[in-house]
Amino acid sequence: MLVDIVEGDSYSEAASHRINDCVDAYLPKLLEIGSVRQYRTLFYGEKTMVQESLRVVADFATIKIEVVGGAKFIEVTVAIPEILERVLEIFGEAKLEMQRVDDDPIRYRGSIPKPDESEMTVMLDTLDRAASSALSLIGSVKGDTLQRLRAAMDREYIEPIDAKAASAAITKVHLQAAEVIKVLRLKKRMELLGKRFQFSSEEEEDIAGLLDDPKYQTVAVSESL
Repeated sequence: MLVDIVEGDSYSEAASHRINDCVDAYLPKLLEIGSVRQYRTLFYGEKTMVQESLRVVADFATIKIEVVGGAKFIEVTVAIPEILERVLEIFGEAKLEMQRVDDDPIRYRGSIPKPDESEMTVMLDTLDRAASSALSLIGSVKGDTLQRLRAAMDREYIEPIDAKAASAAITKVHLQAAEVIKVLRLKKRMELLGKRFQFSSEEEEDIAGLLDDPKYQTVAVSESL
């Protein structure tokens, strides 16, 4: 768990669970950015005629994706030649330049194109929006909980000393979560940009050292193949 769960009082415990939920919802969004999922599902929903019957392309074609030296490749094995015409059309629609590398079985291989400048801009903007949204959500949880704490203290449902302790605990969890969101955003930016990466702010430079923390090294921000 990247963010502590507070135990001891209902206010900070509930807030820490809600903040953890926000962080948990943020992680899959990082994996989706720059995903090769569209190539894994290249034949999804595709059909073609085989011996006068409409058949599902994916029943006769398999897809394998691999990484070699940082480059991503797609390999397609076609079980029957009858679907080959449609398979080649799908390659063209996906802007994949595929080469036939084997005849038995029929096998095609090609590189997955790297994103162009426009696509990279979209991905980076999506990343920033995901991080901003997550930061806003955990800020709302903190603000809402502190407001309820103050109301409870005014009504004498909770002692001031206990309210102060709960407030401190909530603030600590919020700071932890904000750090996690920002560090993982930085990690994702570095993976997307590769050699083109440059720090975009002093804050990024300040938190870069946290990437060496085992807690962050073990978190995947890109889709595993």
